[in-house]
Amino acid sequence: MARAGQFHHIVLEVSDLERSKEFYENAIQLDPLGSNVWPEEEPNAFFRTSGGQYVVLVQTAEVKPDGPGVHTNFALAPEDYTVTFDRLSERECLVIDHRAEERSVGEVSQYFDDPDGHRLQITAYSATAFEVPPARSGKVVAGRIEDFPVGSVTYVKQGKFFVVRLQDGILALSEVCTHQQCNVVYEKEHYRFWCPCHNRKFTRHGAQLPRPFVDVPPLHTYAIEFLDGQVVVDTDTSIPRYEEDAEQMVAVPVAVA
Repeated sequence: MARAGQFHHIVLEVSDLERSKEFYENAIQLDPLGSNVWPEEEPNAFFRTSGGQYVVLVQTAEVKPDGPGVHTNFALAPEDYTVTFDRLSERECLVIDHRAEERSVGEVSQYFDDPDGHRLQITAYSATAFEVPPARSGKVVAGRIEDFPVGSVTYVKQGKFFVVRLQDGILALSEVCTHQQCNVVYEKEHYRFWCPCHNRKFTRHGAQLPRPFVDVPPLHTYAIEFLDGQVVVDTDTSIPRYEEDAEQMVAVPVAVA
């Protein structure tokens, strides 16, 4: 059984089953499991990915085109990525990756098309991909404490962080998602942070919202100090946190509250 958040199987229409079987077995190197498992259906073939999901190819007289933005992503081990990329390059089926600049730290990815024009993707992450890099903008003056009323979430572009002010204190949250280092955005209408890359969600304290399981640590914070009524944030060090201390906030001095 696949984990929540993963697909169990995907069915792809193909015009020439034998041609597509060769492509998925030799170009992508999926594990072939057999053909015509459903004999009462159209000719079909089954494959299994390294992650345990299944790809089902079904031959049909007319292959319907995929919708806009539709693609199937195959996760590879870093040591398998280059050889797979080279095989696909030799087949001249690679497609320009228009999202290359949006890839997270340590991520390599490539789009390509199968013989019927289905858009596919291979992705791998390096062993260092799970580090959360700081903004390294030095000490940033975010504003005066009165600029951040209780209940507000303010993005500070210069330091690439969010100032969160709640009843129990204040936080400077890194914009870097702790899943795969994409950048989160704040959804005001839902009172939460959201990562558009892999659909991770976080509370205003930065703790992950169940989806249904918690699989990443809270968003990192930056140290805050108050100087002459101003909020100064040190962006040179990204501070990791654990679930048990995700609700802790920095107390606002009474004199400037």
